[in-house]
Amino acid sequence: MSRKNRNARRQSNKPLNTQGIQLSLDNISPKHVENSSVVRMLDETCSYEFTRLPSTMLESDTSYQRAIDLKRVGRIVDNFDARLVNPLKVSSRDGHYYVFDGAHTLAALKEVNKFDNFMVDCMLFHGLSYEDEAYLFALQRGESKEVATAARLKALLLSNDDRACDFRSRTEATGFRLSPSGRTAAKCTLGCVAKLWKIYEMDADLYSETLSLLMAAWHGETWSLNANIVGGMAMFIKAYREEMNHARFLKSVGGTDLTDLNKYKDATAKNKDYTFAFAMFRLYNKTGGKGALTPYALYDFKA
Repeated sequence: MSRKNRNARRQSNKPLNTQGIQLSLDNISPKHVENSSVVRMLDETCSYEFTRLPSTMLESDTSYQRAIDLKRVGRIVDNFDARLVNPLKVSSRDGHYYVFDGAHTLAALKEVNKFDNFMVDCMLFHGLSYEDEAYLFALQRGESKEVATAARLKALLLSNDDRACDFRSRTEATGFRLSPSGRTAAKCTLGCVAKLWKIYEMDADLYSETLSLLMAAWHGETWSLNANIVGGMAMFIKAYREEMNHARFLKSVGGTDLTDLNKYKDATAKNKDYTFAFAMFRLYNKTGGKGALTPYALYDFKA
């Protein structure tokens, strides 16, 4: 869609919740909150109400939230329909109003309303702690886009979620650390968080075994921390956990580099993890003899 047509479409959409609202931007305070329903208690400390808040009072806590995706905001604006806008989920904490579900919707509303101040429908929570907000942000589902794994994990760690803390502890116990940016940029720094979390959720012990063998084989070299190599390692261990000899693996596979792995991959497989698992299998069996593995257990993972 051209910029001209896009702007015309935006102007044709009636701004949301702006009817009769004329607030001075220099004089906004909690007294401007429009209460439209009773307060409902969720437990002894947490309650919520449906209300309306001035857009300029709403903010995001960037310590646990991901950056705004401008492309996603653009898509919302291009397809904007005020009738389909859900209330934002907002936490009233320490004199601030933090949006923990709906930040992209708010960004789109600001663009639709040409960044003027306007009233926004909100589900306002009282009694949430910082940790509660981070936890709820991490668990977003349903109509909102599922939080990306790296951002979700960051929020879960900040909320002191038991599984997330165990995930981090197991990672650090093997000599690795998690990249705060979600990207691998240094030795022993893991950035493929989605892959790591998937392995952990499948089998926490397998996750620990995978990282331990990965470190022993290649000592945290950056090239070895590719998501598909990590996934291939987990697949190889899962297939041959009871049969493989660790010393043989370290000698035959750990003594290789990325060039060798690429040379022995199964180029016909669509599963990229499998291509590296197969390379490890071939290198492990290269010398043949007693203790060689059969391929059948690995074939189950090819699809």
